Amino acid sequence: MQNLRSKPESGRRVRRGLPLHRRHLVLALCTLLAPSAYAEEEAVATAEANDRASARTLDKVSVLGSQIAGGGAQAALPVVAVDREQIDATGATNGNELFRSLPQFGDVAVTEKGTTNAGRNSNVARGDVGSIHLRGLGSKYTLLLLNGRRTVQHPISNSGDDTTYNANAIPTFGLERVNLLLDGAASIYGSDAVAGVVDLVMPSNLADGGGIQLNYGKVTDGHREDISLDGYFGSDFAEGRGNLSVLYGFSKRTSQLNSDAWFTATDGRRPLGDGTSVPDPNGTTGFSTRTPWGHFETYANGRRTGTWSVNPVTGALVSGSVPTRYHYDSAAEPGITSSPAIKKGNVFASGRFDITDNVQLFGELGYYRARSESWVSSESGFGGDGFLLHIRPDAYWVPESLRGADAIRLLNYQFADSGIRKVEVDNDQSRVLLGLRGWTEGGWNWETALLYSRARSKDTQQGGLTDAFIEAVNRTDASAYNPFSGGDPNSIRVGDATPYDTSSFIGEATREGTAELALWDFKVNRPDVISWYAGDIGLAAGVEYRYESREDDRDENIDGSRPYTDWYTGTVAASNFFTHSPRPDVHGSRNVKSALIELAVPLISPAQNIPLVQSLDLQIAGRYEDYSDAGQVAKPKFAAAWKVVDSLLLRGSVSGGFRAPGLELVNSPPTYGFGFNNDAVRCHALISKGAHPDYSACLNAYSSGSSVKPSVSTVTSYGEDVKPETTKQSSWGAVFEPQFLPDRLGSISLSVDAWKVKVENPISTLGEELLYDAYLRVVEGSSNPNVVRAAVTAEDIAQFEGSGLAPAGVVTHVYTRYQNRSPLTASGVDYNFTWRLPETAWGNFALLISASQLKEYTQQKPIEVQQVAAAVASGQLNIIAPDLGAANEVGINGAKPEWRASATLIWNLQDWTVRLRDDYIDSVTAGAYSDRTPYVVGSTQRWALSVKKEFNQGALAGTAVEVGARNLFDKEPPLNASGNYLTALHESYGRYLHFGISKHW
Repeated sequence: MQNLRSKPESGRRVRRGLPLHRRHLVLALCTLLAPSAYAEEEAVATAEANDRASARTLDKVSVLGSQIAGGGAQAALPVVAVDREQIDATGATNGNELFRSLPQFGDVAVTEKGTTNAGRNSNVARGDVGSIHLRGLGSKYTLLLLNGRRTVQHPISNSGDDTTYNANAIPTFGLERVNLLLDGAASIYGSDAVAGVVDLVMPSNLADGGGIQLNYGKVTDGHREDISLDGYFGSDFAEGRGNLSVLYGFSKRTSQLNSDAWFTATDGRRPLGDGTSVPDPNGTTGFSTRTPWGHFETYANGRRTGTWSVNPVTGALVSGSVPTRYHYDSAAEPGITSSPAIKKGNVFASGRFDITDNVQLFGELGYYRARSESWVSSESGFGGDGFLLHIRPDAYWVPESLRGADAIRLLNYQFADSGIRKVEVDNDQSRVLLGLRGWTEGGWNWETALLYSRARSKDTQQGGLTDAFIEAVNRTDASAYNPFSGGDPNSIRVGDATPYDTSSFIGEATREGTAELALWDFKVNRPDVISWYAGDIGLAAGVEYRYESREDDRDENIDGSRPYTDWYTGTVAASNFFTHSPRPDVHGSRNVKSALIELAVPLISPAQNIPLVQSLDLQIAGRYEDYSDAGQVAKPKFAAAWKVVDSLLLRGSVSGGFRAPGLELVNSPPTYGFGFNNDAVRCHALISKGAHPDYSACLNAYSSGSSVKPSVSTVTSYGEDVKPETTKQSSWGAVFEPQFLPDRLGSISLSVDAWKVKVENPISTLGEELLYDAYLRVVEGSSNPNVVRAAVTAEDIAQFEGSGLAPAGVVTHVYTRYQNRSPLTASGVDYNFTWRLPETAWGNFALLISASQLKEYTQQKPIEVQQVAAAVASGQLNIIAPDLGAANEVGINGAKPEWRASATLIWNLQDWTVRLRDDYIDSVTAGAYSDRTPYVVGSTQRWALSVKKEFNQGALAGTAVEVGARNLFDKEPPLNASGNYLTALHESYGRYLHFGISKHW
């Protein structure tokens, strides 16, 4: 939609009697803000038309990072503008793909795929969602604006404080540009603007006419297909005093299947010594411990008396566990998706009406809705505290040899006969804005608006209901469910040759989240409130009131409303849904009152003729905020722009920031989650007595649910002593634009900006309670009180015998809490280079290179973690924990690569446009070899190419055709030590071809 055209506004005149220097300033601002295609028309228009057009400054009285229009202090702000041409060069089909391709952005921690249990768990955000954040600091530290004002957050997070805005709710088809403020801006915009600000600029005041565009895209080696229909129209009314502009887009994407790529088609992947991985379908690497061949434990008088399974060859019940080679390959089930099918629509309308010559009514109306469909593996059941599946001895299908037991416990069972299960996520987001803007007789620009925005996400997942399963499996007639039938002997890892009806206990669980934002603001500004020796001093001031709310409504089978009580042990489980941790409903809201003041102060002007100081301008700003639940805060900002000569500008800033904890975190009671955890002290004991050669061998020898990998209930709480996060930011850089070059060499711009952010009291959990418990038991002879264990059994005594350690019971609970931790410091350098050649016989050329280096992401680890790391390094602890003690996290743990870069070459010749783009992501480490050597996940380069032809004459006038490809050379993503690709950094699909045709009138 790159041919969208804004038009100069009409119906208002500059106030009569405005001093000549102010009129020149207004006209200069108009020239800067108006599209270049109209600058020439305005230059030759009549004085009256110029006056009327100059009123357009009312539409954009501010720039990103400042509320004052004009003034040299704006040069102090490191703002990167990604225009329509660059957006088109990425070939992105949604916000997730767009922001992945911009080097200034960090890892995409929240994706449409989901992360927990390969997307099988609604405790994460799923569906049409992608996180958005700058600097690699995390999505919660980046503020997203739409046309200069806040937008609502996505209502579902991956954890209590891992909040994000939804990049996929952005109508990328209609974006005019994306402005990135690569500087702390909490003093201008308030909470969240720590790492920077992203402002999405939508077209407005479109000229009479419209356009429509049809796009089709296809992955060459997979099932994913995209088709979209986008359009726009603009119309004046009331004799030009008003304008209505509408953009709309509808798209449909088919799912990408696991079977489309070898590294997602099977769980069995084996890393090689050279850093690559290969399929290992017949080995023991990567497979889950779940199996349809069963894992049955018999109990009498509360004590385990035996372990049983079904022999895959004979079908008979035998003593012992199923060999690892018969474990289920859940990734290989036909029809499982690696990314969902998505249908969505997006409409954005803007309008304005000139009430008088100096007062304008304006508004926005936006609505987005997306429905996604994913398919995950067949249901599975595993045991642990709060998740106990006991079969009665008199149940119909219980083999005769087990009927003497009091109960038969079912563990690590794969319900292969349930078939793959559907996950549907319905997201919508709405935005309504109504405002007034104008100017006073005294020369003040003013603007006020009311904004309401709401986001909702409804996640519906198929899965097993525990109470219904227990009823089905314990029936005493042939209608009972039979878990003793085994799987498929001809396909030992996938499927079930003797399926039984699971419909009586496979149901649905729904999670519905809602987030709201209501905002009122009033702001005034004047670029020349005071004139002094160096020029005009600008002033902006404003007040804002905003209301934020968040509601997370969990299914009754998950939030504790319908608990399950185990008939044999009496254990009560808050969650009645298979493999799903219990989660309570959460409701919270806050209101924030704030006030802003900003000054743009020139200290030296060109007229003073000072050598090497052509100009020197300051930005001085401060913001006060009063939170209903987090207290009061005031944060300043100082920025300076020093123009040395025509070709060189130096700039820098220092500021303070503030971030209130997420509403979900603050308002959530203690949450309970269960999962399999490695009990490091047991492996240390087994290695010490020679039972296993190393830590990797020990872990590979035991299945999930064993004493080495027990199912642990983690209890996470938020303490009342937790304080909001405060930050300090600084940046300094230079812009070099050589004015002395001859015109034939074109225009060149080079900017380099270094930055540093310090979060003084970040909020997080310890995260390593079990490792710390191992350290205390091995090195200090004590234990971690936050790790709760069952009473020591004879089996425990046997495992620890000969190790020199006192035996420890099986881990049942781990307690952890959010606290303010040691300061976090991140720093880096941004590089931007632009070279645009003037028009030649060979056409127009533009080269744009952008690179971001993350030099430091340092946080002093808690003393507990430091002690563990030192014990591992010295050999006191026989475990592998790569980079555990590393203070600087750049490029480790599969995240935060040091370098990201992009290069775009654009060539225009008459009606032809060719765009070539390369996106680069640096290498990281993820995992380790058995000798503790870090496993390196290599760097990637993905090329995109597009060719566009426009028709400007005859019957096809206004028509354009474009073809292109993303991942031009069909590169696979590099894999980590487990053979998995890193979803936060890389995409799973190969070459993607796309075609588009558009018509404008």
